[in-house]
Amino acid sequence: MKVAATLVALAGVANAFAPAQNVNKGTALSAVEDMPGSTMPFKAFDPLGLATLGSESTLAWFRAAELKHSRVAMLATTGYLV
Repeated sequence: MKVAATLVALAGVANAFAPAQNVNKGTALSAVEDMPGSTMPFKAFDPLGLATLGSESTLAWFRAAELKHSRVAMLATTGYLV
């Protein structure tokens, strides 16, 4: 049992350092790809499809709301820790 667990753990470690397969998929998130702040490896990360809702001003409002909420969350965490 210990040998099997050790082999499974070693296989997982070996798989973690294997080279990734390059799959080039096109996305419909052209509005997100050109915005500042989008970095690799998640250049156009939008799992809920919010970038396709509304217009450019709607997307800018979403980004401003995200920034505001992240700042409030950082202050709340600091207040909790202090």
